[in-house]
Parts: sequence; structure tokens; C-alpha cells
Amino acid sequence: MKAALIPAAFLAALAPAPAESAPASPAAAAAAGQGEEGLSALIDRELRSGGSWFTPAEQGVIERKCGYAPGEWDGFEANLSDGAFTCSNGRVVRDDAEMRALLRAAEPRIEARVEAVMARADVRAAISRVAKASAEAALSESEAGRRRH
Repeated sequence: MKAALIPAAFLAALAPAPAESAPASPAAAAAAGQGEEGLSALIDRELRSGGSWFTPAEQGVIERKCGYAPGEWDGFEANLSDGAFTCSNGRVVRDDAEMRALLRAAEPRIEARVEAVMARADVRAAISRVAKASAEAALSESEAGRRRH
């Protein structure tokens, strides 16, 4: 599922803070990127391990609204932005009472799953490792910049 259905507070917590110094070296940036990619893969894998975000009935409504064949949609790939539900096939469902009700019903389940995954010890440890590696890379680059001046 695209980020829009994952609560923004969780996603913001994962975003690295903007560096105030010069950009990191290519090696440091690559290392940080690999850590972030691994973290994203871990979180995605754990979020998906619980099955579709939606009940079978809700998934049926989404399949109908998006024009998917029954069982074609995985229950994750979609985007919700500015009140529009964008299907993975590009179809956009706007201002639809049935979809609004469906999403209101699904939101607590989605949030609970996200919270549970984000609270897992392995996910918290991975977040900590990525944050530490990013901070170390930024500090290293800052020190290298100071030596150049």
C-alpha cells in the first residue's frame, strides 16, 4: 500500500532529519540508503504479513470501484490523498460516500496494525540502527567539511 493509508505520524518518524551540513559522501549516502531500504523492506514485509488492509467485503467494494477482477487486487497497493482513493491501476475514486464509510471503518484496523508493527522490537532496533548510521554519516561529513575549510 502506498504511504497515504499509513498514518503520517509514523512515516514522519522514519524520515531522516535534513542535514544542515554539506551532502554526505557517496559512500556514506549509499550506506544510509541501504539501511533505509532494508528498514522499508522490513516494515513493508511485517505490515503485509497480516493480510489485506481490508475485510473481504471491503476488498470487494474496492475491487468493484477500481474495476479490478475479483481477487486481482492485493489489498495494499493504493493511495489516498486529498479525499481521492487512487487505485493501483490509476482509476481514481473521488467523493464517494461508500468509499468514505469503508475507509472510516478500516482506518482503526490499519492504524492498529501499523502501531503493532512499529512497536515490534526488531523494527524499533532497525529504526535505531538507521538513525544512528544516518547521524554518524552526517557527523562524519560535517567533520570532513570543517577540515576542508
